[in-house]
Amino acid sequence: MQHTLNISTAETPMETGPPEEGKLNVSEFYRGATVLITGGTGFIGKVLVEKLLRCFKVKKIILLIRPKGNIGPSERLQQMLDGPIFNTLRNSKANAQHLFRKVVAMEASFEQTDIVDDINRTKICNEVQIVFHVMASIRFDEVLDDAIAMNVTSAQRLYALSNAMTQLRAVVHVSTFYSNCNREHIEERIYDDIPFGGLDHITLMLKKLDTREKERMTQLVLGEMPNSYVFSKKCAEAMIGRDFRHLPIGIFRPPIVISSYREPEPGWIDCFHGATGLCVPVVVGKPMWYYGKPEVKPFMTPVDYTVAGMIVAACDIGQRQCSILPLEKPVPVYNYTFEKNAFPYANLVELVSSGLPNPVDRWLAGIKCRISPWKVFPKILLWLMTLQARIADEVLAWFGKRGSNVKIVSAISTLANAVEFFRCRMWTMDNGNVKRMISLLSSDDAKRLDIDADRIDWRDYYKSFAKGIAMELMRKARSRQQRAKRI
Repeated sequence: MQHTLNISTAETPMETGPPEEGKLNVSEFYRGATVLITGGTGFIGKVLVEKLLRCFKVKKIILLIRPKGNIGPSERLQQMLDGPIFNTLRNSKANAQHLFRKVVAMEASFEQTDIVDDINRTKICNEVQIVFHVMASIRFDEVLDDAIAMNVTSAQRLYALSNAMTQLRAVVHVSTFYSNCNREHIEERIYDDIPFGGLDHITLMLKKLDTREKERMTQLVLGEMPNSYVFSKKCAEAMIGRDFRHLPIGIFRPPIVISSYREPEPGWIDCFHGATGLCVPVVVGKPMWYYGKPEVKPFMTPVDYTVAGMIVAACDIGQRQCSILPLEKPVPVYNYTFEKNAFPYANLVELVSSGLPNPVDRWLAGIKCRISPWKVFPKILLWLMTLQARIADEVLAWFGKRGSNVKIVSAISTLANAVEFFRCRMWTMDNGNVKRMISLLSSDDAKRLDIDADRIDWRDYYKSFAKGIAMELMRKARSRQQRAKRI
C-alpha cells in the first residue's frame, strides 16, 4: 500500500488577495456571514464550530440546541466551549473570548412544527445566510418511526423555516454515504425508490400499529437495508428532492467519520460510535474478535477532513445557485468517499496498534483483536469474555462495589453486531462533485482546507488514533468520578 504525506491545513485565518476567476473563494463566502447549525454540540458539529471560528471571519454562529434534562441551551453551549476541543483556539488566539461570543445558543424543539419561538424565528429569517443540518439520531436500533421523526421530520421542519430566510445562500444537509447501501454502486444523486408507496404511507401505517406490530413491520419495510438509521437518511434525501429542491440545498454524504487527523489536534475524539468504538479493545488491551471479511476496504474519513468538505460544499452550493442556467437545478449530492488510498480491514488492528507506546502491547494486539471470516471464533471468544466479566462483577459485588464488566462487553458486542453488515460488503461510487470542488478551490483556501482524502497517509494518521481514544477514555472516567462525588 502506497502512501503520500498529507499537507497540513493552516490554523489561522489568512488575508486573501482578489478572488480568483472561476474558483471557489470559500473565505469570501463566509466573510461576515451568519451561520446556523443543528447538531452543533455533537461530534461533527463541535469540529465545524471550532473550524469556522478559528479559520473564517464569520459574523455569527447560531446553534439550535435542545434542552437536555435540567440543562438549558446556553449552559450546554458553555460546557461545549469550555471543552478541550477549543484549547487550540484558546491558546492560539489572543481574541479567543471575542470569537466565542460570536456563538449564540437558541432553544429549539424539533418535536413541534415551529421549532423556535417567534422572536428567534424573526432573527433567524432576517440574519441567516448559511445552514448546516448536522443533527441526527445515529442509533442503529432506533424504532423506525422514531428514526423517521428525528432524521426526516426534523429536517423537514428546519427546511420549512429555511423557506423564510431572506438572505439564504446555501443549505448543507449532512446525510451518510450508506443511505443507499442496498446498492452496490452509489452515484451522486437522490434515489427516491422508497417502498410501500413512499414515506407518507409508511408513516401513516406505523401510526396505526402497536409496539410489537411495529417491530415486525419494520423488518418488512427495511427490506435489504440493514437498520432504521440508513433507511431514515435515505427517506430524508428523497423528501428534500421532492419538497425542497427550490432551495439552495445540497446533500453531503460522508462515510464512517473517525477521529481527527490534524485539527484541532491529532486524534481528537469525543464518542465511541461505529468503527472507533470497535477499536477501544485494541487500545485498552482487551481481546475481541469481530466477524467480517478481512479483504473489505471500508470508506473512512477523519472528522477534520469531513468538516472541511462540508464547509467547501456550502460554498459550491451557493455558487451553483448563482449560475443562470439551467433554471431547474438538480439538488447537488456530494459522495465524500475516497478509494485510492483505502486499506482493508485485515490491516486495521496493525494500524490502530501502531499508536500504542509499548512494543509488547503492539505485538499482543495482533493476537487479541482481529477480523475473522468465520463466525464461530468470535462467538466462542464472546462467550468466554462474558463469563469472565460476570465472574469479575460478582467478585466486586462481594466487596460491596458495583462492577460494569458485563455492561462493557455487552455494549461492544451490540455495536459489533450493529455494524456487521458494513464489515462484509464493499461498494463502488461516483465522487465527481467532490473531485470538482477540490479542483476549484482557490489557492489560498486550499492551504487551509485540505479536503482530498486520497492524499491521507493512513500510517501517519493512526500514530495519534490510539492516544486520542485513551485521552477520551480518561476524560469520561474523570467525568464519571465527578458525577459520583456530587451524588
